[in-house]
Amino acid sequence: MDEKKNNSTAKKTGKTKSKTERKTSAKKEAQGDVIFALDIGTSTVVGVLAKKTPQGIQVTDMVTTVHEKRSMADGQIEDIKSVSEDIKHVKRELETKNGIALQKACIAAAGRALKTLRASWEYKLPKDKIITPEALKATELDAVRRTCEKFMQTNDNAAFYCVGHSVISRSLDGFKVMKPEGHRGERLTTDIIAAYLPAYVVESLCTAVNDAGLEVSRLTLEPIAAMSAVIPPELRLINIALCDIGAGTSDVALARDGSIVAYGMATTAGDEITETIMKELLVDFNTAEDLKTSSEKEITYKNILLSDCKITHEQLIKLIEPAARDLAKVIASEILNANVTPPQAVFLVGGGSKLEGLAGLVAEELNIDPSHVITGRRELLRNISASDDMQLGAEHTTPLGIAISSEEGVSYDFTTITVNGKKLRTIDTNRLTVFELMRFAKINPKDMIASSGKSISFTISGKKKTVRGEPANPSEITVNGEPASLNTIVTKGDDVSIIPATRGTDGAARISDYFDMSLVRSCTVTLLGKKRRAGRYILVNGRETVSDRRLWDGDEVEFVETDTLGKLLAQGGITKSVLLNGRHASPEVLLKSGDIIAYENTPETVSETVPEPVPETVPPTGESAVRAGLKISVNGIQSEFPARSDGGKSIFLDVAAVFSDDPTQLLANANTVTINGKIARLDDEIHDGDVIVIE
Repeated sequence: MDEKKNNSTAKKTGKTKSKTERKTSAKKEAQGDVIFALDIGTSTVVGVLAKKTPQGIQVTDMVTTVHEKRSMADGQIEDIKSVSEDIKHVKRELETKNGIALQKACIAAAGRALKTLRASWEYKLPKDKIITPEALKATELDAVRRTCEKFMQTNDNAAFYCVGHSVISRSLDGFKVMKPEGHRGERLTTDIIAAYLPAYVVESLCTAVNDAGLEVSRLTLEPIAAMSAVIPPELRLINIALCDIGAGTSDVALARDGSIVAYGMATTAGDEITETIMKELLVDFNTAEDLKTSSEKEITYKNILLSDCKITHEQLIKLIEPAARDLAKVIASEILNANVTPPQAVFLVGGGSKLEGLAGLVAEELNIDPSHVITGRRELLRNISASDDMQLGAEHTTPLGIAISSEEGVSYDFTTITVNGKKLRTIDTNRLTVFELMRFAKINPKDMIASSGKSISFTISGKKKTVRGEPANPSEITVNGEPASLNTIVTKGDDVSIIPATRGTDGAARISDYFDMSLVRSCTVTLLGKKRRAGRYILVNGRETVSDRRLWDGDEVEFVETDTLGKLLAQGGITKSVLLNGRHASPEVLLKSGDIIAYENTPETVSETVPEPVPETVPPTGESAVRAGLKISVNGIQSEFPARSDGGKSIFLDVAAVFSDDPTQLLANANTVTINGKIARLDDEIHDGDVIVIE
């Protein structure tokens, strides 16, 4: 039953797991010091097993598988699952043939969005101390770190990973020194160039490797790897350009004065030649690939119309010559962009470099001697040994270079860290702080510091009141459940929680915080011939309000209490005897709308110069007004709303203004604002009988 299940899975992937493989899988040895290099290219996955020797790298086995479908484009993974299956196939075959259990792999990255940054950093050295290899390595690591920080300052909108670097030069006290080890000095200057790819490019690459049951132990850049295989450090004094032409990208590295000084990457490569054949001969991608790599004088093929066709090698070369020239122009342009002037020599490697006539076209575009442009072959692979029956060519330069790079230079600490429940992959130089981790988690450092809420001040009946804002909620950082800081070092497997600070709530107050709104009642009376407001009401900045409005900074609030005849007369400074509605009344009598207060023996007239009285308000507590105008219902209370003095039609804004001196704020804070059950707008016209709800 298990065998049927395994065979079913194998059919899906197209890679059958043999009985021998299943039988011997339990007897595999540990990987140990065996180097497993994976070149995950646009068209193929190449796996290399090697061991380090005093003479260099000894290749023990190599397996290549072609992607069953176009799961990668321009060196970047598009179908992670498909690529992972191809990696699994390479891994299983190498494990079966060599009786080894592979757990870690070295890989190289490429992509159309490559960015580089060159920077120089100076360090003060301890006096009278010899520079040790460890100290030199530490300064290199720090130079990479500081360059990454500088890069992130100008690329903070997207996460990038550092995928490789090269030390261009070192100077001791102002003098260039190739190898500072053993020297003494005061100032060491390190000049480096670092390469970066978007995080999603590297993430997809590593996910495919992880899904295949492998751990990424080393990451480098593809042109750096290719340079390691073909141009060792002792040859880098010469100005040499190396171009690794794959299916999806053409990767460039420039050497000069003993160092790799520049990288470049173009998205024009071998697939452009294949696509030209597809369009011209009407064939599918795989047939076009077979035609491109064929060395036969006459080739027979079947096109997409199922017709049997023939083409000679010479006809094919002529057909793809325009595309080949375009490729040569792109390669030359990328080299000149990185090197400014034509280099002394050019090495073309990778499967795409085997295109007939390409070397001559590149030499022509660079205007250099054609003999100074060479296509990779086994003889050019330096410090690499393998059995004679193992076929090694230009297409194997990068995977072999990855194996060499695994033992060279400074490695990166390739770690997976959980941040706020999400797993993040970080590539850094053996030391990563919470602060630096934040850029991968897309947490702005500014969000870790917050201020208290704003305070507001206002006056209540002449007394100043201040309501202070709430203090900020501080940020919280924990690493594996323990309190941490921005400077805490994080390592592989750590679980980090980063909770940004939150700004304190602004100070806030409402009228009801200081007055019982149920006691508010106002009316309009005639006092000695003039209209006056009476009752218990609240003035905010001199304007009456019966709504429980919010108080703002600088407001002046006053509670007016003239609800009885005596209080109204006292407020007006009136001491003479008066009549209320033509009769003598007690000072304690409560006033109501329409009351007339006048001296004895004085005609009941109203001054013509008195301005239009303030309309009686319709408080939410149930007080209604009896005024001429529209009969409406407000929150279930039947009221008469006065007509406009200008004769215009009343609108909802007029009603809202009765409840607050800031109608828009009132509506913003209300849960329900409707007229006859429909959502109200400020410019809605008010009609007799309308039912208004403001809650």
